Formats: sequence, structure tokens, C-alpha cells
Amino acid sequence: DPRQRGLRPDGDEETPVSHLPQPDNRGLSWHEIWHSPTFWMMICIFSLAGASVHGAVLHISSVFTDRAISAEGAAMVTSLVGAAVLVGRLGSGFLLDHVFAPRVAILFYGGAALGIAILCAGINGNIAFAAAFLVGLGMGAEVETMGYMISRYFGLRAFGTAYGHAFGAFMISGAAGVTLMGAGYDHFHSYAVPLAGFCVAMILVLILLTRLGPYEFGVEPETTPP
Repeated sequence: DPRQRGLRPDGDEETPVSHLPQPDNRGLSWHEIWHSPTFWMMICIFSLAGASVHGAVLHISSVFTDRAISAEGAAMVTSLVGAAVLVGRLGSGFLLDHVFAPRVAILFYGGAALGIAILCAGINGNIAFAAAFLVGLGMGAEVETMGYMISRYFGLRAFGTAYGHAFGAFMISGAAGVTLMGAGYDHFHSYAVPLAGFCVAMILVLILLTRLGPYEFGVEPETTPP
């Protein structure tokens, strides 16, 4: 039928109707996603990472001033973390187009875990500044990896709903992490204990990331083994 090709009968002067590409609705329904163990594993991953990284980043200036670092030095750390977040967003976005997404998350979250561990150990000097930069990189990679992984594991059919729930859990956990960081300092008069807890949480995140299997939708990058 010519209409299937967007054609009209000879002599028809009506303006042809443009045939826009249809959205890709392949994927799981929200009911299927809600009952998927992989989805809840991702909720745990991004909730734990969100709490840990937000708790460390939003208290970073206080962490440094608590160690007798000058206000100027604390301000420099804050600027350094902001630059790291930008690098993390751009870097993770680029890598997601070429590398298996859980590996990208492991790279950035592993760096954040190392940075939190260094801050927990109380190491000062340039190493502490590098640790703050690593935590900022992890914060920059969170949102990109979340959206990409949800689209690849569950498709686009209910992407908006799934991403909304995941992002909501991520933000609530981030706020909880900031609160726990402050409460931990008030109770122990040191940031070491809450930072140690966040370090353990990030290690659990890395373990969970290794449990994610191949993509269900889309093609995996060529660098991913079969």
C-alpha cells in the first residue's frame, strides 16, 4: 500500500502528513520492574552511594577545618570538589558510551571509597586534597550511571517511572547521609566514625555492582566480554 510509504495518490494536492519516528517502547512494564531483584539491587547501590558521597561532600569544608585547616584552605577544597563533580559528569558520560556501565560505576565509586577512607584515616596535606577530589568524582558520576543503567536493564517502556523512583531514593538517601554525618560528629566529636561507616557502605556498593549481569536492552560496548 503506498500509504505505508508515506505516498499519496497522483494528483492529490493535500500536504503530506509527516511520519515522525515512533518512540522506542521496548522494555519491561513498571509492574515487572517493581518486582525485579535487579531494580532493588540498583536502589540499594544508588541509595548507599548517595548517602555516602553526599554526606562526605557537603561536610567537606567542616572536615578540613576540624583538622585546623584555614578557612582559605577549606574554601579551596570546596572549589576542588566542584571541579571534580564536573569532571566526573563529563568523564562518566563519555565512558558509558564505550565501557560496560557497572565497570564505569565501579571505577568512580571505587575512587570515592578510597577518598572517603583517606579522609577517615585523618591524613592531611596534598593526599587529603586528592581524596576530596576522588569523592567529588564519585558524586559527578552518580546521576549519569543511574539513568544509563536503568535504560539498559529495563528498557524505555516505563523508564520515567523507574528513574523517578530511583532518583527519589537517591535524593532521600543523600539527605539522610548529610544528616548522619552531622549527627555522628555531634555524638563522637569527630568525623572519623561516620566516614568509616560511609567507607563500609561504598565497599558494599562495589560488591553489588559486580552482581549485575549483562544488559537486557541495547547493545553492550565492544569492550565488554561475552
